[in-house]
Amino acid sequence: MMIESSRESGRRLISGVADYARHFGPWHFHWNPQGEGYRAKALDPLQFDGALIRDDVDASPFVDAGIPVVVFSYSKNQNSEIGWVNTDDYSVSKMVADHFLQRGFHNFAFFGSAAWPWAVRRSEGFTAALRESGFEVNVYSGTAASYDEFDDRHIREWLLGLPLPVALMAANDDVGLKIVERCREARLRVPNDCAVVGVDNDPCVCGLSNPSLSSVAVDQYQSGYRAAELLAKMMAGTAPEKLIITAKTGELVVRQSSDIVAIEDEAVVKALRFIQNNAHRALVSNEVALASGLYRRGLERRFKDHLSCTIQEYCREARATHLEKILRESHQSLEKIAEQCGFAQASHLTRFFTSVRGETPSNYRKRMAMR
Repeated sequence: MMIESSRESGRRLISGVADYARHFGPWHFHWNPQGEGYRAKALDPLQFDGALIRDDVDASPFVDAGIPVVVFSYSKNQNSEIGWVNTDDYSVSKMVADHFLQRGFHNFAFFGSAAWPWAVRRSEGFTAALRESGFEVNVYSGTAASYDEFDDRHIREWLLGLPLPVALMAANDDVGLKIVERCREARLRVPNDCAVVGVDNDPCVCGLSNPSLSSVAVDQYQSGYRAAELLAKMMAGTAPEKLIITAKTGELVVRQSSDIVAIEDEAVVKALRFIQNNAHRALVSNEVALASGLYRRGLERRFKDHLSCTIQEYCREARATHLEKILRESHQSLEKIAEQCGFAQASHLTRFFTSVRGETPSNYRKRMAMR
């Protein structure tokens, strides 16, 4: 097993693999956490029954020896002879885009490197999601192959050239931390001038950031567990139904770096806060208006001006997003979820969710479980 342990994502993968081996083994591991500096050719593949590796490790000695391999993919193209675990980069990007849209932003940026295929996919997903809402994204044009190759001066100049306030998606938490640091050097306030969201939800990296970094979690534990299950089938000579596993997208953990509403209208800000705090239940426009301090008609007009939607459209979107989170993260029945979220019965929940998301809650939950 050649998976680094210096990042939360790697540790979670290892935990998933270890738990599968404990449940269905016993397996005996040769583990090397050295990552990129380590190569499979340093080993005799015939010592092993299978391999779990990052795609910066050379898999060819194992493949040539007929040893089953499962690769945790970042960059390389998939090979039909081995198993692959990847991330749904488009789903991750859409979650970030929706987060920023709900907070009223109109200017958007993406920071990563064109040399990283996974970052390019996230950039494409972020751009596509925002174009659906009529917005464009300013994408950083750098091609650094490693974190050390970024030009800090060029990053500061790029940040200072963005229209403010701007909502910025960082390709992962490491570059998100870099952006927060460059913003401070450029005297840009985070999140007031530049709101930042990363990916991976690494608690160490997000905590080192000042202010703390918002981030999208990816279920790497499940990926490790399912990868080990796939490898077990391959080692047993069983042909798996599919050789590709997609890591499930978790929740977007909101911290200080994006905890802001990018609207100067105080009444609308109060209304949005009220809606977000009560997304678990049905809301009527009059009670939202009461929380804002305006009459309903006046608040409705300001919603149209700032958010291009009605109060009820925003409420329905916030409630659907809340339901998605519950459906992804819990195993509760639809009846129980309906009861907790103010629906008279499960059929009412299904009708509401389908009208907003275009699919039933059951189909959504099934689709998320298959990833």
